[in-house]
Amino acid sequence: MFLFKGFANSLRKVLLMSLCFMVLGIGNTLTAAAASNVSVIESAVTAFKTIGTLRKEFPINGDAIAAEYAGALQTLTQEVDTANSLTLDSDVLAAIDDIKNDYAPRLAAQVIDKTLQRVFYQSIWNRIAAIRDQFETGTSDVLTAMLDESVAAFQAISGTVARENQILTADRQALEAGSNPGLDAEVNDHFSRVRTALNKSNPEEDFITVQIARYGIRMSLTRAYYIGVLREVAGVIEQRGFDPDETSVLQKEGEIFYRTIESLVARGNPAGSLRIKAQLTGDPSKVVADEIVSELGKGFIGRVVGEMNGQARAITEKDRPHAVAEAAGAKYYARILLPDLEVRLGAADRSNLENELENLLTASNELSASKSEQARDAISAILTEYENTLNRANYEITQHTAIVENALANYQAIDALRNQAPIDADAIAAKYAGDLQQLTQLVDQIYGQTVDQNVSAAIAQIKAGDQVALALQVIDKSLQKTFALVVYDRATLALAQFDNFTTDELTLEWDRAYTAYSAIAKTANKEDKVLSADKQSIVSGSDPDLDYQITAAFALGKRALDKTDTGDALSLALARENIVIPLARSFLVGVLREVEGIIENRTDEVDEAREKQIEGEYFYRIVENFIAQDNPSGSSQIKAQLTGDLSSVVADQIVSEISRGILGQIRRSIQQIEVNYINDKNQALLALERLSLYSGIFSSDLSQRLSVSKRSNLENAIRDLKDAINTGNADRAVALRSILTAIIVEYESSLL
Repeated sequence: MFLFKGFANSLRKVLLMSLCFMVLGIGNTLTAAAASNVSVIESAVTAFKTIGTLRKEFPINGDAIAAEYAGALQTLTQEVDTANSLTLDSDVLAAIDDIKNDYAPRLAAQVIDKTLQRVFYQSIWNRIAAIRDQFETGTSDVLTAMLDESVAAFQAISGTVARENQILTADRQALEAGSNPGLDAEVNDHFSRVRTALNKSNPEEDFITVQIARYGIRMSLTRAYYIGVLREVAGVIEQRGFDPDETSVLQKEGEIFYRTIESLVARGNPAGSLRIKAQLTGDPSKVVADEIVSELGKGFIGRVVGEMNGQARAITEKDRPHAVAEAAGAKYYARILLPDLEVRLGAADRSNLENELENLLTASNELSASKSEQARDAISAILTEYENTLNRANYEITQHTAIVENALANYQAIDALRNQAPIDADAIAAKYAGDLQQLTQLVDQIYGQTVDQNVSAAIAQIKAGDQVALALQVIDKSLQKTFALVVYDRATLALAQFDNFTTDELTLEWDRAYTAYSAIAKTANKEDKVLSADKQSIVSGSDPDLDYQITAAFALGKRALDKTDTGDALSLALARENIVIPLARSFLVGVLREVEGIIENRTDEVDEAREKQIEGEYFYRIVENFIAQDNPSGSSQIKAQLTGDLSSVVADQIVSEISRGILGQIRRSIQQIEVNYINDKNQALLALERLSLYSGIFSSDLSQRLSVSKRSNLENAIRDLKDAINTGNADRAVALRSILTAIIVEYESSLL
């Protein structure tokens, strides 16, 4: 009987797959040939609802859930994985195994439910995007079929979409239910509008209708899951003092809900997104409602601004359909923020924002450049005012220390002097003498460096009028090294002496570290640099927001210095890693930025290229040990290129050798996880944090050399390993280690 049942399930799966489509598109769009029929979607919805019942039973029957998942639901999950470079199928299967093996089954059940909700959410997103993309070329029948599939998929998540708002309480310490925005009814209304438009009786207007409905549907779904995150945060805050088990379940729900909207938040607020994830996967006592709402708000502000920029371009190009679409995007993204904006600014500002968003739509429809600009300016002003009220990480120095603060002031003065013409070498020398030079000499003594010697020689070189531009770069980057080492030294000291120093003593060292960081924060506030597609040069990537990540880490660490919580030592250790590694990453980005300048200028502007080479050389000196300890020969090659003939600089080689050095750090972190997994969970989690931070340095390059899905697999394996450590799931940890190791080996083999 068992064999027959297995055969039947296999046959059912084959038949269903024959009805399903092959994903032929790129990104999250579908081709006209890629359409599952409605009955298959309905079968997937039925299976999902059955699993919803099964997961509430006690004990949870993992085999029954597995049987329901196999077939249409798994096929739909795999479709979404392929189209969106996700790993939802493996997430569900791993959670089913956890239930079978009795590893935190309640948490695993939440992973299954929320992950499958994401499948339906993303399936709707993809189909609505495909309808828009194929509106001109697709037949009404084909497009309507995709709409029917979207409507069918929506039945799985309509209950989540129908929930009421969650807003901050008056004291901003918790969350409470607000009014119900009726998002489920809104989605269904947009479905109806699309259905009418697909008749194409007036193609241009119908296309605009589809464009607007695309945003209306997708952003209503996004808003529903934004609310879902806040609903679980509300539960965590309410339960954490009374029911640890229920708190864990609620926190897990919030984490998985957040994964659904994470990419939208991270695009405009990458460091803030990390902060949200840290709270949703860390100590429940560290969950702060106002901070999570604020970081979400910052992320969606970025999306509103992005849509307004798109609207401005469309107006310039006199592209009415796209101008209207982008204005609709701004409107629907902004609606996610409206309840919180009203809490912080008041009903009048909310009403004003809503009015200006409608004005932007009207101006777009009229193709009015002047009215569009007026509306955008008004919207931007309100969003700026809103952003200023958000509870985002900031740092306040409370223990002042003269030598570091004076050194900072003198460095900033030198920075201004080196940008003047003509250069006043005596003024630079005067600003260097005193506390800045004393601090540099102290660092040289502790770490065996020659920064003071290099700076003094460069000042003498300027006085002699010898290669002044190069000497100025030596001074700047050498002094940046001084401050970077002060940051490292004081933050490390605070952690090492956590048990021995008083809170005041710890605060003094932490404040010294932050003061020193203030000198080099501008370096951390730069966009990423990545290898070009042809691997011949360096180009700009996205902004990793390293400066905010470091500031947030300083703020997190300072909270731990009062030693009132048993987890404060771990919090401080995590904060230190989130200062030191991102700071090192910022200097590696600096190296690549100068490599970009060398390659761009070495043919026609040799002097400029040589200046960039000096900058790259001295930037690399700051972080050389991060690479050299695991890749000494590669480090030597980097230095040779940054000091030799300009024509010898090879972008791919420098990127590859940097990555090889970081891969050594990755392997060491994996070893530390293995050593501490059983006996010291905190040390294992700390090593995992290092692993995550180091992988972020080369993740964009990995994505380019291998694939987006490989990057996703790496990031998901790191994320899931944290779960395995927290739940003591050794089998899962071993499996994840294998995934990590395989990707690392494959990436290393792709390097030049």
